[in-house]
Amino acid sequence: MSETLAIRYTTRVTDESFSCPKTLQLDETIPLPGSRRTIFDFESINHSITPFEDASPPVIIIGSSMVGMFMGVLLGYHGIHSISFDRHPSTAIHPRAALFLLRTSEVLRQLGLEDLFISESEKNFDLDAGMLVVEKLYQGKTIAACQESDPKEVAKVTPSKRLWLTQDMFEPLLRNNAATFGAQQKFGQVVEWYEEVDGGVIVIVRDTHTQEVKKYKTKYLIAADGNRSATRRKENIQWHGPGNLANSISINFKADLVPYLGTRAVHGVTYIMNADFTGGFRLIAGGKGGFLIVSKAKGRETGFEPDSVFEKEAREMFEACSGIDAEECGFEVDFISYWTVAAYNADEYASKGGKVFIMGDAAHVMPPTADLNIGGMGGNTGVADACDLAWKMAYVLSNKASPHLLKTYNQERQPAGDFSMHQAFSRLVNRVFHGKGLECEKELPDLVCELGYRYTSGAMVPSDENDMERSHEDPHDPYVLPGGRLPHVWLIDVDGEKLSSLDLVKRNFVLFTTDVGSPWLQASEKQSIAIDAYPINSSSQPYLDVEDSTKKVWKMEDGEALLVRPDGIIAWKAPRMTSGHDEQLAEALRIVLHG
Repeated sequence: MSETLAIRYTTRVTDESFSCPKTLQLDETIPLPGSRRTIFDFESINHSITPFEDASPPVIIIGSSMVGMFMGVLLGYHGIHSISFDRHPSTAIHPRAALFLLRTSEVLRQLGLEDLFISESEKNFDLDAGMLVVEKLYQGKTIAACQESDPKEVAKVTPSKRLWLTQDMFEPLLRNNAATFGAQQKFGQVVEWYEEVDGGVIVIVRDTHTQEVKKYKTKYLIAADGNRSATRRKENIQWHGPGNLANSISINFKADLVPYLGTRAVHGVTYIMNADFTGGFRLIAGGKGGFLIVSKAKGRETGFEPDSVFEKEAREMFEACSGIDAEECGFEVDFISYWTVAAYNADEYASKGGKVFIMGDAAHVMPPTADLNIGGMGGNTGVADACDLAWKMAYVLSNKASPHLLKTYNQERQPAGDFSMHQAFSRLVNRVFHGKGLECEKELPDLVCELGYRYTSGAMVPSDENDMERSHEDPHDPYVLPGGRLPHVWLIDVDGEKLSSLDLVKRNFVLFTTDVGSPWLQASEKQSIAIDAYPINSSSQPYLDVEDSTKKVWKMEDGEALLVRPDGIIAWKAPRMTSGHDEQLAEALRIVLHG
């Protein structure tokens, strides 16, 4: 399969013409055909005389951008040490992807980091302002307001909020907290070769500065190595989808737009749509800079090829889209990125040997112009990949589950990636291309995309109810069946503090009932692994159902129980029984953890 996919090629501005760039800003994307970029591939290395490092972690991660870093932190949260190697010298320094969707915010909440990220987000954006579609940034007619979420409606289904954080903001935040979870990150380190062997994976790493080579033996290798993933190619994993869709650019700039923006300063994204241009502004620091995406321009019907935009044209595009004089606002181009809007999903998320896994952009590419409604679907889907695999890997490495559990990562996440990719593509077709003869799936509501995807097979005990086969649900009216997310209800603890039912899901499986004296509570104490168990009702302790709504929201009858995984997914709905609770719960755990 040709590796001419999706795609950022970045030229740093070093002179007036841009015609002779002196440096290239490399990132985790695939170069356009004809560009001077090269694609990294693993090359077989004779490492027979290289000694193994004395201390090799049980998990090694290739890549430490958003998804790789989340994976390391989540593994650490579950008690597993990891090292991630990244060829870049540090975390992101440019303001790329910005929107954390609700499920990612819930993951941050589980990690105890949500408040930190909210406070940082509030410094730059109004969390509920959504995105604006206008003819021009300054005094341009408002065409539409997208994602004007009602906080009260969102609070009915989740305790969390969407967050606006540019990549150069959130990656340092995550990195600064990674060490507390036992997630070690090494930048300026290239994984040059790996091979699966009995008992694990041999990994060869070279320091890009000293050229020192080290050899590790790890149990599992996780590749979050981006769109042009060398791991995906090495494993001969194919991917399919709508394909390459448009060639676009991002003009990264500095300027003082504060005097012009007014109330528009609070929007994370302001989309531009007029007769000559389609694009969007993503601003930072209240309007002190940011970048302008241009996906369509008059006279550029075939898109943008690498090194085709010069400073004069970049300034003209800025003025046409902003309605602001470039000289007056101190506009300066930092660099220009060339990239292709594309949509793909990998056929497999794991190697045939079962010890190498891919996630994030290595596994799925999604149109970034999904930002018209809900954006950042690629990065957020990658976080969900990590959330799924981290607890499973922790359970296998701590002998709470058999390696069979890891096979369910592909079972669950490959269809989930396909779902998100097609929803992102549908938004692109409907909002940017306005159809143009392209066929796409029905566009589902934002909340369904963010919180409503359901696993129909995997690490669960299937239900015989008809709704079990449905791949998505309405978070306001969920099926509450295995494979779906535990619905949120508000609780109060013994100290009078308000918390969500989701806050009770930590590192162990959790068993919930609505009956204080339920036999399932006693059964949970007799299992081979630790299970947190709670009765939840209007008089329960230590957690009290604030609105007496649990039985209705969770659709539970007397005598039933819900067994919830450490990632908040329902693993089993226990029926009402007169006896045999200990054995039935043990059998459910065996099915989930051992297959």
